[in-house]
Amino acid sequence: MIVVDASLFAAWLLEEPDHGPADAVWDIVSADTMFVPVHWPNEVANALRRAVRTKRLSADQIAPIAYQVSRFKIDFAAVTPPEQIGRLALEALEHGLSTYDMVYVRVARDHEYPLATIDRAMREAAGRLNVQLLPE
Repeated sequence: MIVVDASLFAAWLLEEPDHGPADAVWDIVSADTMFVPVHWPNEVANALRRAVRTKRLSADQIAPIAYQVSRFKIDFAAVTPPEQIGRLALEALEHGLSTYDMVYVRVARDHEYPLATIDRAMREAAGRLNVQLLPE
């Protein structure tokens, strides 16, 4: 299993050559099961919404692009329990991340799965926590 950041996945979906991962990363991700936080679908949907608002997509392109998501094997991490809210906020502050991004790093760390992201701050936090990163 691989923890896949929504921004990396959305960059691939939207074919953003300057922001998307290399094909080699997608060969690895597509051959494995993605393990993602429960907020991941919302982030992917928001990236599609943002692409329409910035005129990179038309609204009628959303459904066919979103359909591509069903081709992937996706499992979801457990919801952050309420008693972890404070700890999550503190970890996010400690690592300079949003709580949403910190959840990706935590999920990868706690399950000992690699984290696929191109986000610099997430990569730095993951590195400090000895989380394997893709792309390497």
